[in-house]
Amino acid sequence: MKNRNFEVKGRKAVAYQAPKAACCGCHLRDKCLRSKKTEARQVHIFSGGGIGKLTDEMREKIDTVEGRTMYSKRLGIVEPVFANIRTHKRLDHFTLAGKEKVNIQWLLYCMVHNVGKLAAFGLSYSGVA
Repeated sequence: MKNRNFEVKGRKAVAYQAPKAACCGCHLRDKCLRSKKTEARQVHIFSGGGIGKLTDEMREKIDTVEGRTMYSKRLGIVEPVFANIRTHKRLDHFTLAGKEKVNIQWLLYCMVHNVGKLAAFGLSYSGVA
């Protein structure tokens, strides 16, 4: 088994790599990735808080009955908006660079999406009646 230490955005991690045969009794087996180039298995273990901690917290929240119910509502409320903007408005990627410019471009696409709703359903849809 080989390992190496590295850092990503200030978070320390250790990368472990082992041959496929060594994985039988490993408790980290479910976290491993299989490289297309080799028969070796690899896993990266991050230490400390940060993104991994937030992801784990979200996973725990969704793994409850209430969490699944709330998250499934997202599929009917938010996801169609992203799908509309991506397919019908053709925003597959941002054409500008920089956080401020990308944010402005995103807000413009959102505005176009909302104007499209008003055009399709009328002003009564927005609650302005």
